[in-house]
Amino acid sequence: MSVSPTAPLDFADLGHYQWLNVPAWVFDAEKARIAWANPAGLAYWRADSPQELLERDLSDLSAAAQARLAATMALHAEGQTTREVWTLYPRGEPVTSTLIGRGIRLLDGRMAILFASEPLAASYDAAVLRGIEAMQHTSVRVALHRLDNGSALMRNPAATSAFGPVDSGSRPSRLAAQFVEPGIAERIVTQARRGQTFVGEAELNTLQGRRWHGIDARPVRDPVTGDTVVQINARDISDLKAYQHALEQARDAAEAANRAKSTFLANMSHEIRTPMNGVLGLTELVLATELDVRQRQFLELAYGSAKSLMAIINDILDLSKIEAQKLMLEPAPLRLRELLRDTLAPLQIEAAGKGLALEAAVSEQVPDALVGDASRLRQILNNLVGNAIKFTASGSVEVAITREPEQPAESHGHAVALLITVSDTGIGMTPEELTHAFEPFTQADASITRRYGGTGLGLSIVQRLALLMGGDVQASSTPGQGSVFKVALILGLAGPGPGAGLFSGP
Repeated sequence: MSVSPTAPLDFADLGHYQWLNVPAWVFDAEKARIAWANPAGLAYWRADSPQELLERDLSDLSAAAQARLAATMALHAEGQTTREVWTLYPRGEPVTSTLIGRGIRLLDGRMAILFASEPLAASYDAAVLRGIEAMQHTSVRVALHRLDNGSALMRNPAATSAFGPVDSGSRPSRLAAQFVEPGIAERIVTQARRGQTFVGEAELNTLQGRRWHGIDARPVRDPVTGDTVVQINARDISDLKAYQHALEQARDAAEAANRAKSTFLANMSHEIRTPMNGVLGLTELVLATELDVRQRQFLELAYGSAKSLMAIINDILDLSKIEAQKLMLEPAPLRLRELLRDTLAPLQIEAAGKGLALEAAVSEQVPDALVGDASRLRQILNNLVGNAIKFTASGSVEVAITREPEQPAESHGHAVALLITVSDTGIGMTPEELTHAFEPFTQADASITRRYGGTGLGLSIVQRLALLMGGDVQASSTPGQGSVFKVALILGLAGPGPGAGLFSGP
């Protein structure tokens, strides 16, 4: 007697199963209970009595098991019979069996499943059983497809919940139909035929709509026919892609805002510097006139404050020009030793006021007649040496200019690679502080800003100017012992000059 999935079932209709030595039972998926079992089924489930088995609560199903049941019942509703490997747990002990399932309707009209169990072939070893079970419960969507027409041969529960059950022969699930871009499916099949693996990302058509997936597709041997088929392993990464897209949009918006700020400040350079230069110039003129002691004291304080403000404005505008890519170098012939002497002269006075020794030396191997942007070279020296003096309470600050040790004279043709080294015996920095030293508007901590002042732009400007000059900056430091900054630059050669000699002191 056949059991119809449409006609309500009276369990008396299953009487012929009572005498079979094959475990059989009716599973009510909605209530997660067994509604009926034959004697062999009672033994399979290790039940003390029919009543005890019917009262068992089997609702502790995993999400994967629930998806499998839903897919199975969808096939049963179409009148299909299923044959699947399941691992069940009678009284907590695992039993792996091949279950033949048919759909039936209970007397109240709800759909249930009539299961009959076949023992799993003895040739299956423990590793195979565990592999089968793992595939049933993984969240990765695993499917097998034929290579000749792309139809689906198998889908694990995760794939079934995403793409639906493997359809009947009249409505095969084509591999190309799953991909938003069918060309990717063609590429997968082509590579599989060559024995190659495809790894990438693609949008797939799922029951929930288009979803991005990480794809791993590889040729495998069909264990049933022995033919080469393609196994598709797909992991849903739509949430990750959406998060990455949001991050990219936020980054682009932040970069656009930063560029707009930098461009605005770069364009305002003349408008901001001109009135400040006026204040400084007029203050200098007034200081050159006859003033009483009190007036001169006030004007000198105002002049000093204006110079400090101008230095801050210059730093901010220079950094903005660099970020807006509007700062252009103006190379011209220069005399390196004269430039160094003139740059360090005012810093020598500042160092002497703190009781520090400021020493400088230029290697005999360094030519004196060079081509470069003198004002930007002075800016690099001012920032590095000024910082060293600011953060050094006792001891010394040393400046050394040499050729790059690994750059022979002819390595750059008509250019020379220089190394400017500025070392001090100051407060130094921790490794963590050193990692942030070149970030704009950053100092070691708030106490540094309060004690020493400054914008925290100096080192950032030095680094960016060095990059514009074809070099870079390296730093090393020990807390309480001092810091060493090394700036590599490439300057042009202006031809023969008097560069001979060692320069010591400004």
